[in-house]
Amino acid sequence: MPAVERGLDAVLAVLHQGVGVAYPAAALSCGRGRVELAASVGSAEATTWFDLASLTKALCTSLLAMRLHAAGKLELDEVVPLGEGPPVRLWQLLAHCSGLPPGPPPLWAAQQGLLAAPSEVSRRAVVEMATAAPRGPAAHRSVYSDLGFIVLGALLERRAQARLDEQLRPLTEALGAELEFRPLAPPAPPTLPLAPPPRPPALPLAPPPLRLGTARCAPTRREAPERELLLGEVHDDNARAMLGVAGHAGLFGTAAGVHRLAAALLDAYADAGTPAQRALGLPSATVRRFFAAVTHPGLRTTWGLGWDHPEPLHGAAAGSSAGSLWPRTGVGHLGFTGCSLWLDLEAGGVAVLLSNRVCVTTAASAAATKDRLRALRPALHDAIQRAWRGG
Repeated sequence: MPAVERGLDAVLAVLHQGVGVAYPAAALSCGRGRVELAASVGSAEATTWFDLASLTKALCTSLLAMRLHAAGKLELDEVVPLGEGPPVRLWQLLAHCSGLPPGPPPLWAAQQGLLAAPSEVSRRAVVEMATAAPRGPAAHRSVYSDLGFIVLGALLERRAQARLDEQLRPLTEALGAELEFRPLAPPAPPTLPLAPPPRPPALPLAPPPLRLGTARCAPTRREAPERELLLGEVHDDNARAMLGVAGHAGLFGTAAGVHRLAAALLDAYADAGTPAQRALGLPSATVRRFFAAVTHPGLRTTWGLGWDHPEPLHGAAAGSSAGSLWPRTGVGHLGFTGCSLWLDLEAGGVAVLLSNRVCVTTAASAAATKDRLRALRPALHDAIQRAWRGG
């Protein structure tokens, strides 16, 4: 058996180890230039859609910002109108150094009564609260912020005069990538853009994914104490208050769909001139600028513009979910529901892990799956790199 195939067997073994421990269901797609391993475990199938959570920030919001910037409709250094406080520039929102806090308190949208009947009114209310959130000085320190991407998503909608899903859909359709907001909902009519704001026990397996025609969604559960089951409905409260379409969360997809879009971004990065790059409409210089780590006097960060980099190695240890073997020049992102995406820019490699680790019945179980997935991800990505390097 070739060394790469033996290595991929080791990758698959790590993936199986997480079933019932780190997640009820998971799907993996990885490869360099082509898909070398596609697998689904637990209650997942190859066609299962997952809630991608914060992968939305990279695969939708950063991507759309790239396109608007390349078209001359968005300047990275432009000042974004927010509430009282020091000025914030667009690149600072993308790089999580805007001074905005990480996010609202738990169930913020529910506490505001916005989930009772989500509407365009509740979409605007969430953006207004994010815009008015107290903040510190910009470009001072790196603080991962959902609020920054809620504000950024609203700005992109105003600038493009179209909702985020309406901007993204032509790209995913051109690529044949299974990625969509509200995947089980009937198509929403076009909307006006937002107005500017004035070894523990094994976990129980999840129920089978919902089937609707050919679409299947892995179930999740709300963070509320009652742990309401969600099927094809976004896990994040504030994204649900925004009708499931937001700059920080809301995107669903299959592992194959995420891989396809990621591969197109790699084509654009390498200026490969492929149909996929042409479908994205992105020059290499733009993708490279967004992927590059931000440098600013006094700011220590691993972030680029909507994309993260593995944390620096400390001896043989790595604090990154990408593990210790992934090139530190690589880029990626994580999702709260148990998803991740890492790109090896040197080898043209893609590693997509989708899971529904939040589909558990108690808060303690959710904390446990988070810890177990935190340990599994580096092992998985190290196994992928060993396979690519021939053992």
